[in-house]
Amino acid sequence: MTPTHALAAALAVATIALAVYPAGAVDGEILIDQAAVNAGGITPGDGAGFPALINRSGRYKLSGNLRVPADQDGIEVHANDVTIDLNGFTISSNPPGEARGGVFVRDADRVRIVNGTITGFGGFGVYLAEGEFDVVENIRFVSAGGPFWGAIYNGRQARISNNTITNSSFGIVACRGCLIERNIITGSAFYGISISGGVVVGNVIVGNTQDGLSGIGTNFPKSGYGSNILVGNNGGNHQVHGNVFQLHPNFCDPACP
Repeated sequence: MTPTHALAAALAVATIALAVYPAGAVDGEILIDQAAVNAGGITPGDGAGFPALINRSGRYKLSGNLRVPADQDGIEVHANDVTIDLNGFTISSNPPGEARGGVFVRDADRVRIVNGTITGFGGFGVYLAEGEFDVVENIRFVSAGGPFWGAIYNGRQARISNNTITNSSFGIVACRGCLIERNIITGSAFYGISISGGVVVGNVIVGNTQDGLSGIGTNFPKSGYGSNILVGNNGGNHQVHGNVFQLHPNFCDPACP
């Protein structure tokens, strides 16, 4: 092959690579920032503006803060096996309280959302719809869930760990078969955690307006809880109620049932 032919072949390969991978792809991760969302094309079918649609499995990483306009979600996931690394950045409502949600996972399995801040949403921080085995980890939620929603809403057999949730309507609500561990949940307008058929272990649940832990109705499976701190919830009355049982002693004031 002549040098000219070799150069032409290399250019052809580079052209194909650029067609397959978005311009923001680095080391197998697709980078997302405000400009990328406004431009669209993050995955096939993603139009310009919010929400950023993730329709393909893979790793996605924020390279800047996302400011979500009124009545919109920040990121919407439609594919299994997706990781969204906030990379220390923030997804926020702009103006505060007027955007609907931070990350909406629509019927997708094994989605991981990690490492950043979600704040100011009028609906939810993260909504795990009917998918299974999703993970929410190392996220700081601040005023991230409005009435009837929560900082983390729904979820089936999800793992929710090492998050800090402050000043939302609910902390973690309607989680089914979930493992909820090592979170700090405070200042919720309603329950700190509501759950069915799961395990709640090693959390600090303090200063929420209603019960710190609520087991969803008698027609649902019981949830076990252990090694949690539950103090100052429900106006200093009972800290836990509903369809739950102790797996291991908890520190409660007043005492847990």
